[in-house]
Amino acid sequence: MNTPIRTTHRTGTPTRRALLAGGVGLSGAALAGCLGTGGGSDTDSAAAGGTDGPLEGTVKFWTINLRKNFQAYFDQLIADFEAENPEVTVEWIDVPGQEMQTKYLAALTTGDVPDAVNVDSKNLGQLATTFAAIEDHFSTEDLETYQPGLVDGLRVQDTLYAIPWYNSGTLVGVWRKSTMDEVGFDPASPPQSWEEALDLADEVHEATGVYGTNSDPSLRRLQAMGVEFVNEDLTEATFATEDAANLVARFQDSYAGGGIAPGASALDAQEPQTVANGQIAFQADMGPGELTTLQNDAPDAYADVYVTTSPRDQNGNDQMTGQHSMAVPAQSENPAAGAAFIKFMTSAEAQLGFCELAPIFPSAKETLEADLFTAEAGDDPIEQARRIVVENFPNAVDTTVQLPPGIPDQIRQDFIMAMKETMRTGADPAPVLEAQQAAWQEQLDSAQDAG
Repeated sequence: MNTPIRTTHRTGTPTRRALLAGGVGLSGAALAGCLGTGGGSDTDSAAAGGTDGPLEGTVKFWTINLRKNFQAYFDQLIADFEAENPEVTVEWIDVPGQEMQTKYLAALTTGDVPDAVNVDSKNLGQLATTFAAIEDHFSTEDLETYQPGLVDGLRVQDTLYAIPWYNSGTLVGVWRKSTMDEVGFDPASPPQSWEEALDLADEVHEATGVYGTNSDPSLRRLQAMGVEFVNEDLTEATFATEDAANLVARFQDSYAGGGIAPGASALDAQEPQTVANGQIAFQADMGPGELTTLQNDAPDAYADVYVTTSPRDQNGNDQMTGQHSMAVPAQSENPAAGAAFIKFMTSAEAQLGFCELAPIFPSAKETLEADLFTAEAGDDPIEQARRIVVENFPNAVDTTVQLPPGIPDQIRQDFIMAMKETMRTGADPAPVLEAQQAAWQEQLDSAQDAG
């Protein structure tokens, strides 16, 4: 396990001046966010944790892969929290992402449990029963700080187990001008649904000979098209329907006709046809952060793209592929202080400081009102993507298909691989969906029996 970094408000703690002199790159707005007003008084912090009086004791705080690039930010955040809560000491442990779940489960066994832990939303369902219900520590008013769609994405069987923290933004559409102009594409009127996007992909290939896109019938895309994978109680798999089979068949038709590139069926996730190499006309659901990679790795392709909204789901929501959140373990020895620290670090001000340092988006509504996000965007694709994400953030939803505790993430991966293979072979989707649903149901039943 990583050696904890224990930070207290003492001589030697980085000051605002020292952070700037050290080249960390914090602007004045960031400093206002991460250095002072995030958590309120110690009485307020105590209230957030559901206790009376000042907080005290140790808060063991775990993050995922953040120390290397953001240690100064977290050192100061911790120092400020300790200054407002002088009887509290925060111990910070940063864990590699691939080790987080293993180390956390081991901690539950040994009893050395964190009090505030960083959780990727894709893992929340499997770990939910190890966390305290957030409503035990956060009031309705507290929860109003955050985007509702992101809060709702952290509910498992109607119980909220985590607080949304940071994310990579909602998806955007990225379109090669040189190809899309040939078919009269209007970036002001991009496809609003996946059905429209597939129709456009077919049109592009027929008119230009260029593959339209490289999308497969993933969980997220089928979910956007109306497929429900599990019931609200997370006890029954529900996706093997005639409608779902027809939607998969729609992807098969585009794949067979060249609207979807051959590489979309690759089982190793290394798609040989991309916007970067110019072999597809568009990617309708790119993560905003991928534009930075495109700019660095393929500047000519970057200069040749429009950026628009992505196809929305059937409820008009903008999809987000996951988010980072913070939870209070049920076995925490200091849950009141742990919850108070989460409230402090996810405040609008503290999140602004973090967003100043990284290409991320916040969960706090007020953070999006800062100049960082409201400044007029230029024509640069990255700036356009930021504008689109911010404008549509009230409609953002976390599209993670939550699974109950005890269900391995592998069943999601098995589904994706089965859909890719079905798209490649043109096999009847109905029996494939039925087989996948049976496999999911077996896991769900086992989880219920174990519970």
